[in-house]
Amino acid sequence: MNKIVSTTVAFTIMLALILPVSALAAPQSIPNGPWIEPNQEVQLNALMSNEELEKTLYQIEGRAKGRMTVEVSGYSTTGLPIFLVKFGEADPSKMRVLIEGQIHGGEPLGAEASVELIKQLAASGNKDIDMILNELSIWIVPRLNVEGAAYEVDGKLVQRRQNSQTWTPGEWGLPSTAPASWYYRSTPPPGYDINRDSNPDLNFVLSPANAALLPGASALPGFFVTPEARMMRNIYLEFQPDVFIDLHHRGTNLISAEDNSMCTLQIVAQVVRLGRTDYPLDPAVLAFSKQINAYVYLKLQEMGNSPFTGIQRYPDIDLPGTTLGSFTLNGSAIMLYEVRTARQKSNGMLTRQEIMGLMATLKGLADGSVDDVDPAIYDAIPPAGPSIGNPNLFDEF
Repeated sequence: MNKIVSTTVAFTIMLALILPVSALAAPQSIPNGPWIEPNQEVQLNALMSNEELEKTLYQIEGRAKGRMTVEVSGYSTTGLPIFLVKFGEADPSKMRVLIEGQIHGGEPLGAEASVELIKQLAASGNKDIDMILNELSIWIVPRLNVEGAAYEVDGKLVQRRQNSQTWTPGEWGLPSTAPASWYYRSTPPPGYDINRDSNPDLNFVLSPANAALLPGASALPGFFVTPEARMMRNIYLEFQPDVFIDLHHRGTNLISAEDNSMCTLQIVAQVVRLGRTDYPLDPAVLAFSKQINAYVYLKLQEMGNSPFTGIQRYPDIDLPGTTLGSFTLNGSAIMLYEVRTARQKSNGMLTRQEIMGLMATLKGLADGSVDDVDPAIYDAIPPAGPSIGNPNLFDEF
């Protein structure tokens, strides 16, 4: 079984490899839904609340017959618990896979897919799942941004990208005039984009000695000022995963300028450009990342003419401050799931696509079939097509 050991020394980056989607709906000539209709109320109550997530995880653990454990791995700024599900320990004799969901509070399907994956791994007697759990240790954070997931306006759940945290320079020994990081939103309500708050240096601590790095920039590391990012850093250091998978949403893209079908999923194997001397990316780690992403692409293509085959390669990015960036610079192969944001329409189909891809990934890592994939297949995955917007809406998450 292919196990990557990076020659690079320490790095952390919090990804969320989700670039912000345009705030305005882009025009399009051929609307092809399912779009939210004019005057249709968007319902988010079908999504799990933080309380329901906690209850569900402990219920699954109670029926799992020792296959899994649930831990409170950390707390948000407002004291909300963040849960970590473990299938196995940090066993160096096994391949270790770390999965993160909902680092952006407004991108909920990663948590929904994570819980369904946990159910299948915990309860199924399927021989493939037995083989997966024999060969792999799997840790899952179903919902990292518990504050953004619970964000309400006038008593109505709307969810949002950021957490709910105020810039407190005194906490880091800095003067009150010190600028906040560039990914901090100061306008009420304040908060951070957690997926830009990681650093390739997993030991980084903001202090007067390095305060000149503030406010930073998108192509630079973050500062570990959010408890969520520090929690993921600590999990990473304990677990030392060989593979890290991050679950996100993005807007809507056409398959191509000639094909107005909608892309349902974008994937990515590289979030830091090769050739950087400050944050060098190990080519062997990149090659393994490409194999994993290409493997999932091929498996979903086997579904034939269906929505599950509308897959594209995520646009090129250079973001060492994301979790994906930080962890791949520290030697972990990575995969990004960016499913199309559809509000409540198509959520079931998109969640199912994530679950199928995740199960295929785990099986391919466990039986070694990922190792047989040519990394060059990843580079041949169609790039992102033209971005489009809902013609019935003027704003998007």
